[in-house]
Amino acid sequence: MLASLNPPSLPFSPQPSATALAQALGVPVFAPQWHMPQYPDGAVGPWQMKRMGVGMDRGYYSGPCVTSGSTLLLRQSPEGRWETWMSLSPMEVESQELACHHARGHTVVMGLGMGWVAANMALQPSVNRVTVVERDGDVLELFRRCRVLEGLPQSAAAKVELVQADALQWQPPGAPVDFLYADIWLHLAEPQALAEVQRMQANVRAAQVYFWGQELVLGAKARVQAEPGTPPWSDAVDRAVHDTGLPLLTQTEAGYPHLITRVLESCSARAAVR
Repeated sequence: MLASLNPPSLPFSPQPSATALAQALGVPVFAPQWHMPQYPDGAVGPWQMKRMGVGMDRGYYSGPCVTSGSTLLLRQSPEGRWETWMSLSPMEVESQELACHHARGHTVVMGLGMGWVAANMALQPSVNRVTVVERDGDVLELFRRCRVLEGLPQSAAAKVELVQADALQWQPPGAPVDFLYADIWLHLAEPQALAEVQRMQANVRAAQVYFWGQELVLGAKARVQAEPGTPPWSDAVDRAVHDTGLPLLTQTEAGYPHLITRVLESCSARAAVR
């Protein structure tokens, strides 16, 4: 059973032990400037929310850091293994914040997860509607029990609509879509991810598209033509974007090729540690 709990809003406050560990190691505490709901422990069907303590981690594009109070969304596989489908870890937050920054108008989110992305998109003044498409009824029920939307201003919570449907088949019923964000995968940059996003976009026809792990997918394609950070790299990234046939989000302050380079470096460092 889930505790009866109203998720608080920002600011995020790390545990004192996290601050002490970070000072001892000479690394920062991960303190995202986003709305960070506090999820209660609980379970529905094969899905479970679990709070974590203090530990070390690495971001999607940033370096090592200390984390505090992250929450995991776990699913028990038919074989009995517990798999992490989402969390509020540095990697998860950083890999989705570009979507939160640039969501606008009528935004469609494929895959509910913990609802963190939908909540932060709803808080953006540029967004007037967030349609979340999720096929698993247990995930939808767990989200409702966690009362994530109750931590938002009513004006933001009212923007969010949950739809139980298959992301690969759903079509918007009339209203045009300005921004499509897709995250329906267990792992970053799964081999079928790009093809599935193309299939979603064929149904949705959004003005702009972004998907989880996009930088890794494009980076792998661009690397066939050039090495990250070399003079031909920017052109290689542009060609990789063009070849997807999708209106992809690629706006960043320092340039999208630079962000892809940072993501590739961070993910390589993470793999080396493992």
